[in-house]
Amino acid sequence: MALTTAETEVRLAGPEEADRFSRFLHGFLSANGFPFVIVHDTPELLGQLRKVVFEDVCLSRKFAAEWLSQRGTAGAA
Repeated sequence: MALTTAETEVRLAGPEEADRFSRFLHGFLSANGFPFVIVHDTPELLGQLRKVVFEDVCLSRKFAAEWLSQRGTAGAA
């Protein structure tokens, strides 16, 4: 059985985007019944990398798609 990843890497541009990410993550968890999630924070890396890990691969994909969609609209606002 092949393992599938439930990890999404998010690279944040700065403090404002980190704040948007935090609000987005809270809203996403609330809207999806507060699933188990781990967020690995590695601010020492360029661009402040976060690794978001869900137990459920489908939920991880949904998170990634919604974050990318939200991120794209935030830049246009």
